[in-house]
Order: sequence, then C-alpha cells, then structure tokens
Amino acid sequence: MADQINTFADLQARAGVILARLSAAPAVAIAAATNPLLAVEHLGYEFNPDTRTGIGDRIRLGPSAAEKLAELRTAIARLVDRQVDPDDGHAVRRLLTDLGVLPPRSDDDEPDTDPPRWQPGGAGPDPLEPFRDRHPVMEPLLEYRRISARRPRFAPPQAFAAILSGAVTTPLTAVRGRLQAPPSDPQPDAHPR
Repeated sequence: MADQINTFADLQARAGVILARLSAAPAVAIAAATNPLLAVEHLGYEFNPDTRTGIGDRIRLGPSAAEKLAELRTAIARLVDRQVDPDDGHAVRRLLTDLGVLPPRSDDDEPDTDPPRWQPGGAGPDPLEPFRDRHPVMEPLLEYRRISARRPRFAPPQAFAAILSGAVTTPLTAVRGRLQAPPSDPQPDAHPR
C-alpha cells in the first residue's frame, strides 16, 4: 500500500526522504523538475485526491495563491452548482456552452478555452476576457486563470513519462534540492520545506 499524503504538512514531513530518493535516481529528479507531484507518486507515495490539487498549487504558486485558487474553485462551483476544473479547457468550454456564455461548438472563430499559458513577464491576454459580462461565473473564472498563469503549469503525465524514460530530453542534466527551514523557525530541522 502506498504511503498516503493528505496535506502539504505531510509532504513537508517526508521531504528529506523524498529528496534523498530523488538524489539516488537522477532521471526521476530531472522529471521531478517538470512535475514534482508525479515524481512523488512515481516514488510510491499517493496523494489524497481531495487535496492533491491544493498541494500542487502550493508547490507551484505558494501558500497565499494556493488558498486564493481554492476559494475561487469553491466560488465557481457554487455559482454553477457543479464542480468544474478551471484548468481543463474542455470542461470550461462545456460549462460556458451550457451556460450560454459561448455558442454551441462550431468551426467559426471560437475562443480558446484553455487556460492562458505562462510566458516570461506574465501571461498574455485571456481569450475569455470579452465574455466577462455574460455570466457571474466569469469573474471568478477569469481571476482564477490570471492567478494560475503566474507560473508555468506542471508537465502533463505523458510529457513526464517521456522525460522519465529518456524519450524526450531536457536541457537539465542534474537537479539538486535542499531543505531549508522557515526564517522564523526556532528549530531549523523540525520542519523541512
């Protein structure tokens, strides 16, 4: 049975062991740079499905942005009476079509419903911005997409697997990690980051 990670604190508590295992497996360490969640799972850990997204957000964006994204996911679900993954372009298209924000699918000039891609200096304009006033869900959805685009997203499973197997190479040849305690922590080794 896999070792269950339920919270970010659970992940922090295992950080020393995880880093040691990554140091012993350079191919996994390089793949971990593209998607640390998949790397941790590859090492035999299992994330609680209810908290996996929030843990990933915290790793990628930090605690305050992760908390804000969680609030926005809740607001979106409340406004549309269903759970929706705002990072899934197909799910967003279905939602916005169901709500009448977007017309039913056609080959005409359709807006891209995938989240804006990160680029140095910040994401470009969101293609859904012109639809901001068409439904109350647009405000939290656009805010979610703006915050999420602050940093690159993790590699999808197929890309992670290709990098792990060596089928796709990266400019990385090695990855190093270190544990660092928060500056205000009186016992530096008690809470690895």
